Amino acid sequence: MQTQSNKLDFNGQNFYCGIDIHKKCWSVTIETDDITLKTFSQEADPEQFVKFLRRNYPGGNYIIGYESGYFGFNLQRYLSNQKIDCKVIHPADIPTTHKEKDQKRDPLDSRKIARALRTGEVDSIWVPPLYLEQDRQLLRVRRILTKDITRVKNRIKAILQIHGIKYPDTFERNGSHWSKRFIAWLESIKLDETTGTEALQVVVRYLNYLREEQLTVSRKIKSLAFTERYNAGYSELIKLPGIGMLIAMIILTEIGEISRFKSADNFRSFIGLIPRSHSSGDKDYQGRITNRSNTHLRALIIEATWSAIKKDPYYLNIYCNYKSRMKPNKALIRTARKLVNNIYYTLKRVNE
Repeated sequence: MQTQSNKLDFNGQNFYCGIDIHKKCWSVTIETDDITLKTFSQEADPEQFVKFLRRNYPGGNYIIGYESGYFGFNLQRYLSNQKIDCKVIHPADIPTTHKEKDQKRDPLDSRKIARALRTGEVDSIWVPPLYLEQDRQLLRVRRILTKDITRVKNRIKAILQIHGIKYPDTFERNGSHWSKRFIAWLESIKLDETTGTEALQVVVRYLNYLREEQLTVSRKIKSLAFTERYNAGYSELIKLPGIGMLIAMIILTEIGEISRFKSADNFRSFIGLIPRSHSSGDKDYQGRITNRSNTHLRALIIEATWSAIKKDPYYLNIYCNYKSRMKPNKALIRTARKLVNNIYYTLKRVNE
């Protein structure tokens, strides 16, 4: 007589799990190939989530997905270590109806992700190795320090203007501002009240602290550039016009492996230097550059292009030719694409 087993076994069954991640809790939707099983909330704990799946759907093939964003790749790395397929999805790639845009809720967001996983409409973005993510953070911290220094300088200027303090004649030239002599002059200023003097000196000391931290980070970045990990690519990139140490290292840490880009077009798309396009019937319209970009790279590439135009006659000639046919800002973008192509093929040669 055949006995019935109560042991659960979902071997060969797919379970698509969409997660809308937040700091304290997650909204989770689980679907199979045929039906939506459940939507629920749970504590933001990957270990608890894995235990739930293995307890309720043992032996199943779990396909997990969540949106890229503030919480990074920690969940993806944890699930990968547990031998579970996890996709990190660009939010703009998730199919969304007009109604879903108007009625945004966490459970609805998790259902959209689970549905997109089930239909195969989304691909995972590239997940950088942990070392690259942390090297990248060093470059981004320096960028934050630079912005903070600019803000503090503006505060000092505002304090001087409020109290009617003008620069001495020796500091009238812009290039002389914020030198050691200029800082020493700021430190010697005495206002009518000790409270006002202390307020100014607090801001000046804060500026000195930020500049010291920026210098420390810059030295560490320079040391990182000559490590085995980056030296080959770095040495070639700084030969290109408009590209110095910082821009070269930002490029290398932001893009990671150049081999993941199949063509120069893919590379330009990643940076965000491709136009929007709309084609209908016999009409083909190309508009401004797309909003989708690597925000850390695009502005720097534009800055590097301006520098290349000033330093290298080749890029100056390209820019002038484009400017004779279109507006200057469009000519600059077209010239930037030439520089990006040069960066792409330079790194491809290094990695051959």
